[in-house]
Amino acid sequence: MSRSNPFNAPVPGADDVAQPYVFRSPAALGNGVRGVLAAFVLLTLAVIAVMLHGLQLLQQGIDTGISTGLQEELAGTGRLQLNLFRLQLVLMLACYLWAGSWVHRVACNVRALGAKGLDDSPGWAVGWYVVPVMNLVRPMRAMTQVWLASHAPTRWQKLGTPRLLATWWCFWVAGNLSYWFVTQYLRPEHTFEGLHTQQWLLLCGQALNLVAAALFLLVVSRLTRMQVEERERQQAMPAIPTPSLADAFVA
Repeated sequence: MSRSNPFNAPVPGADDVAQPYVFRSPAALGNGVRGVLAAFVLLTLAVIAVMLHGLQLLQQGIDTGISTGLQEELAGTGRLQLNLFRLQLVLMLACYLWAGSWVHRVACNVRALGAKGLDDSPGWAVGWYVVPVMNLVRPMRAMTQVWLASHAPTRWQKLGTPRLLATWWCFWVAGNLSYWFVTQYLRPEHTFEGLHTQQWLLLCGQALNLVAAALFLLVVSRLTRMQVEERERQQAMPAIPTPSLADAFVA
């Protein structure tokens, strides 16, 4: 049994020596991520619209009291909202699978582009997302280094964190913490006031996830393009001739 701590990041640069990396275009995976994310964004907009309608009905119940028609409409809205939540969960899982494959690909590519000294291996760049507590910090560090190394493979350590990445990560963490709070601490409500408050909390979480998904769309698009352009730039550079022993005797 290994005695090493599996949650320790690998020694910087160690995987660069142990494994040669070959550049593989991230465009196809990037298109897949963008497609699933776009579907998730559209579905989330539909969920928000249904939730806003539910809030109007609940407010009507608070103001005027319960009626048979209102109760039936609330029940129908609740069923629709629940079904949309289920579909949203399926799309969210698809997003995780596509995005995980894409993150692994771009993390491998930066090494093929010549970047050295990254703290996390391509596997850990994905794996940190499922490690409790650590997933609040380490994935952002890995993604930041991949972004910077894609922009400038030989001098990425001198660059600062991109604002787009920082903003995306803030919304990502806030959305996940909101979901955790709702699932852990909210209890079923049986009054219009309680349901109204609960619905508002759920709506805030949906809004945070919507913004995070939209920002990640930009991250995927820009980072994919950045790596493709850097690869094309390197391929267009003239090859440096290797001196031979015979050159030493040429006058």
